[in-house]
Amino acid sequence: NVDEKYWSKLRLMLRYMRAFMRPDGLAPLIGDSDSGQVLPISRRSADEHSHVLAIGSVFFRDPNLKLPDASLPEELLWTLGAEGVEAFNGLEEAAPLPSEGFPDAGIYVMRDGDRYLCINTSDAGLNGRGSHGHNDALSIGTYVYSADLKQRHQFRSTAFHSTVMIDGQEQSTTVETMPFVIGDEAKPRVLEWSVTAEFDRIVAEHYGYRRLAAPVVHRRAITFNKRQKEWLIEDEFVGEGEHEYEVRFHFAPRLKISIAAGSVTVEDRGGRLVLSSLDLTEPAELETQATSRDYGQKTESVTACWRTSGRPGKLAWRIQVAQMSDML
Repeated sequence: NVDEKYWSKLRLMLRYMRAFMRPDGLAPLIGDSDSGQVLPISRRSADEHSHVLAIGSVFFRDPNLKLPDASLPEELLWTLGAEGVEAFNGLEEAAPLPSEGFPDAGIYVMRDGDRYLCINTSDAGLNGRGSHGHNDALSIGTYVYSADLKQRHQFRSTAFHSTVMIDGQEQSTTVETMPFVIGDEAKPRVLEWSVTAEFDRIVAEHYGYRRLAAPVVHRRAITFNKRQKEWLIEDEFVGEGEHEYEVRFHFAPRLKISIAAGSVTVEDRGGRLVLSSLDLTEPAELETQATSRDYGQKTESVTACWRTSGRPGKLAWRIQVAQMSDML
């Protein structure tokens, strides 16, 4: 017999998985992945978790673990048999998920219908050693690790995440020849997290740039206006001296992207997203980078980067969506 505390922990793990899943049924790309599967009955990409939730929903008889409009995965038949299939088909429709924060994991999800934003405030991990962590503090958007040390170093860098780089420096120190070690300088901290019917808001900061000759703290506030269907991102820099700032937003592959003074428009067949700078009039630069859903695999994608310089101050951005799809 298995002690109840283990079943309870397993159910909490599944609940966490369901909470961070995107509206398209895929997991956000955060940190590393080796694309490993315990039961590789059917080949799945690293961000496909719906089959695990399907098995969990039947095992625990919990409709809240079942994704909306979820198809029957073959893993369910092989593990729980015909009775499991019947139980899966009989589960009632779950209520819409609310926005939710997980302080221990450092993951906060804002959602309303098909509008979704995941914010990463996690630390380096492993008591500051890093291992599979990335330089993605306060990021809203990453690549899995590779056997290629140069690529491994590049794809865990600050420049490959939707956050701010200051003076061309990493948020936490890295060494290319040590692919599973990352510094613990950033130490993100959440200052505020609130959820209401009309607004969600998070305020967090990190300390990775305190090690600069002129120290700076990066504080990011994100407010989700559910009625207006938009996010306001406010980046505040607290410190001294003159600095160079690079603010990046990464987009998924195969999207139509156009730029204008102060804004970037992203489109696919599912909708349109407009990202606007509320302070900078110069257009963003479009950089060719890459996105990956699996170990050792990458697909060319585009990143919008705004550059500015000066003394610490504030920058703000607005994200507006006509319909949320896999854009950001």
